Amino acid sequence: MLETIRSATKTWVAKAILALITVPFALWGVESYIRTPSGLETVATVENDKITTQEFQQAVRGQLDQFRQQFGGNIDASIMDNPEMRKSILDQLIDQRLVTAATKNSGLVVSDATLRERISTEPSFQQDGKFTASRYELFLKAQGLSAVGFENRMRQDLERQRFIESIAATAFTASASVKQYLRASEQTRDIAIINVSPEQFTAHVKITPEVAKAFYEQKKTEFTTPEQTRAEYVELSVDALMPTIQIPPEETKAFYEANSSRYLQKEQRKASHILINVTPKATEAEKKAAKDKADSLFAQAKKNPKEFAELAKKNSQDTGSAANGGDLGLFARGMMVKPFEDAAFGAKKDELVGPVLSDFGYHIIRVTDIQPEKGKALAEVTPEIEGELKKQKAARKFAELAEKFTNAAYEQSSSLKAASEAVGLPVKQTPWMSKGQAAQPPFGNQKLLTALFSDEVQKNKRNTEAVEVATNTLVAARALESKPAVVRPFAEVEASIIARLTREEAGKLAKKDGEARLETLKQGKATDVKWPALLSVSRASAGGLAPNVIEAAMKADPKNLPAYVGTENPGGGFVLMQVAKVNDAQAIDEAKLQTTRTRVAQSLSQQEILATLAQIRSKSSVSISKDALSKKADQ
Repeated sequence: MLETIRSATKTWVAKAILALITVPFALWGVESYIRTPSGLETVATVENDKITTQEFQQAVRGQLDQFRQQFGGNIDASIMDNPEMRKSILDQLIDQRLVTAATKNSGLVVSDATLRERISTEPSFQQDGKFTASRYELFLKAQGLSAVGFENRMRQDLERQRFIESIAATAFTASASVKQYLRASEQTRDIAIINVSPEQFTAHVKITPEVAKAFYEQKKTEFTTPEQTRAEYVELSVDALMPTIQIPPEETKAFYEANSSRYLQKEQRKASHILINVTPKATEAEKKAAKDKADSLFAQAKKNPKEFAELAKKNSQDTGSAANGGDLGLFARGMMVKPFEDAAFGAKKDELVGPVLSDFGYHIIRVTDIQPEKGKALAEVTPEIEGELKKQKAARKFAELAEKFTNAAYEQSSSLKAASEAVGLPVKQTPWMSKGQAAQPPFGNQKLLTALFSDEVQKNKRNTEAVEVATNTLVAARALESKPAVVRPFAEVEASIIARLTREEAGKLAKKDGEARLETLKQGKATDVKWPALLSVSRASAGGLAPNVIEAAMKADPKNLPAYVGTENPGGGFVLMQVAKVNDAQAIDEAKLQTTRTRVAQSLSQQEILATLAQIRSKSSVSISKDALSKKADQ
């Protein structure tokens, strides 16, 4: 409940829009606002609107940067060469065009007042919580944008969002359907299982050396030790350059003074609450009953403030905080829903406030601590500032050295000495690496690894080109020594082949036996099966069983118990099951029903959006260049 309260003011629809069509919204996709020069080669045409090669390249780079931010930079840039990945990005650009056209045709317009409000509330344009024209102008100047062009694009983005929201709003979720879904997902079944394992039949399997040898000859590539190499390399990156940079104390101080607002810790409050739920569809009688209960609890808390925690444990319907006596921890403005926030920040320490009505119901609030706004001292933030300044200077230095490094690695390709001296970074060495297999960074980059195992590098003893393995990271390498690919001799792998084939054949026998026993059980004939203790499972609680095993148990006919079902074991063999009892879900509480309805509504709305996009696309003229999904489109 606490997480719900804190995030209530953020609409999920906006997130769905960004996830589905990645509309390049202001301030986190600004590069796409730069007008593409006319006359560039096109990769796709939507009606009469062209998507240029440059725009596509920008989108590819933007997606790669998002991946690197999401996964901490450990992303192989060659992933963007994958045709399926490139198709996904191009589809997003096409969808943007289609939604823009559909929005325009719908007549939906964002007013100047709405646009001004959106810009004025953007944190990047604010100082001390208020919009400042100087910050706005600085942003436009830094991005090379005009105010008119930027605002027109932002207006288009807002109009597209509202158009998508209008589609999402058409999705309908019936309460009866949600209840049925909950009952099905929470139903449990008491089952007994017997694993018919391959190990029970290994004694019945005999794999001869001749059979193993034939398998070996057919699958020789599986028993080949790949080509190996050990390399040396130079890595030019912002991180590698940072230790070489020193920041004078006076520069740190000047930065601190110029950015003092960044080092202010906003006022925070700590509070506990008792929540009495009131759903949006509650009747007047239900609302009155909830208010009366909240008033009664407030009176009790007012009379005995020291018993607030105990009252919360016994009465609060916020399950997330009730167990902790209603404690919500520290929070700043903007983290709670507004009625709650206004009440909490308007109270004194240890003051009781309430009942306060929000979208969740009535809150009785007790403010337990107040931490006023305070600034961090220069000494406290010096390491942070020095790190930021070093990174800025290292980025500039990287830009200055990148061309020198690339040229040195290429022009003096018989050694990495010149490349190392050009950037002042050491030559490093790697352990043995195998062709086609994962390697330690920076050789986790497929393009670099492929270059290292090329004939030019291996046979002609040349440097690789300087390869971009991550944002602001270039690597040039050369082979020190190599080993050719070798097929392991049959004698060395014979035992492992026999063990593998034995298990496979034993698995087939186990499956056959299991299916025969299952058929006997279904026919009601006497068997020697001894069932173990029952295990209670559901779709939500699998008890460690494989998904296909749970699904088989849940599909058994509940009208004829005990029921017998079976399925293959993903690990080999067969699983026999006796379904002894079906336990229907208990009464579904309103909070769970509301949460599930919201989740289902989100899913249906996203499906509605996707279906609408597909329909718009089917009625539109869309053509894609035959080279758009290959690397040729970037050249």
